[in-house]
Amino acid sequence: MTPSVNQAVILAGGFGTRLGHLTQNVPKPLLLVAGVPFVDYVVRWLARYGIEEIILSTGYLSHSFDTFLAGRTWRNSYGEPLRVRTIVENKPAGTGGALALMRKELQHRFLLINGDSFFNCNLSALLAQADALPPGGAALTVRAVSDAERYGRIEVTGDLITAFAEKSGSGPGLINAGVSLIDLTAIERFNDIPCSIEKEIYPRLCAEGRLKAVQQSGYFVDIGIPETYSLAQDELPRAVRRPAVFLDRDGVLNEDRGYVHQPKDFTWIPGAIDAVRMAIEAGYLIIVLTNQAGVARGLYGEDAINKLHHFINSTLVSRSACINAFYYCPYHPEAVVPEYRRAHEDRKPSPGMLTRAAADYPIDMSHSFLIGDQDSDMAAAAAAGIAGHKFTGGNLAELMQRLILVN
Repeated sequence: MTPSVNQAVILAGGFGTRLGHLTQNVPKPLLLVAGVPFVDYVVRWLARYGIEEIILSTGYLSHSFDTFLAGRTWRNSYGEPLRVRTIVENKPAGTGGALALMRKELQHRFLLINGDSFFNCNLSALLAQADALPPGGAALTVRAVSDAERYGRIEVTGDLITAFAEKSGSGPGLINAGVSLIDLTAIERFNDIPCSIEKEIYPRLCAEGRLKAVQQSGYFVDIGIPETYSLAQDELPRAVRRPAVFLDRDGVLNEDRGYVHQPKDFTWIPGAIDAVRMAIEAGYLIIVLTNQAGVARGLYGEDAINKLHHFINSTLVSRSACINAFYYCPYHPEAVVPEYRRAHEDRKPSPGMLTRAAADYPIDMSHSFLIGDQDSDMAAAAAAGIAGHKFTGGNLAELMQRLILVN
């Protein structure tokens, strides 16, 4: 069982005219923010939610994206290589037209992301809408801002978007935050090119009652004008640097029945799903660190671990939660399988997995903590210089709530 949405399209074909000379030779999504191409922040954010494929829809200076991708690799939350490729819009087709041209490459449900904005929201809350999305419908992540005039205001009743007001004056309101979930048949209905998804497709879906709203908060920046691009230089690197909750797996997320490696044997600890969602909503990354000596003992292979981790996240996503990264150590000094027979720095009580996570993600370790059920978990946390908290049973959400309050 895998999450029902694992593909994202990033709209990266615009001219960026409002940025003047800044985009004369560089497409807007590739402008540097603190020395990093802006779209790299977006790709890494998507990867944390288990996305497997990203399509960059390019047009203006499309060759620049080939240079950007050359030699770069990303891995998703399961440690799998992320597939990132471009589809070039040879002549301006509009945001809706670009999707219509690539419809044969799109999955039944996919994410649509603006390539010039970043919204540090809980993407799993949007992914949780996938199975309930009406045929030919879409769900937009919306955000409250202090002045909606520049973006256009969205009106919401219940969980449905009921109106778009492009010229509604200054003042607070809800806006489209540039992160959407779309049913492919919504695109297949529109064949006119050029076509704007914002001005033609979304309003039509809205009138038909097929456009859902998922309201979220979090850091948001649109680099479409010089002022906000300048602000992003300091704000964005700080926004993506977050503390992490490190979780042991067996005995913390699920009942430890000895070498659990199949979904049928996986039983959630009471409060575990709520605990993960609670930590995400509090702004933490959620990272699992698990010793898996069952591989070394020949009881199962690494593929079984990966399948189980996909199962874990498919369950969590349906509840608006997600594990952002899984790390496991299959080695043991007394392994039956020779290739896994050695002491390894990743095996707790050594802090290797913690050290790797800190190198792979922008983690604020000073406000991070670990929850485990073994002394080896506590020793690994101490060796990495973070707080370790022992889970001795009961409801994990109750412990998580207490720890979030004091960290």
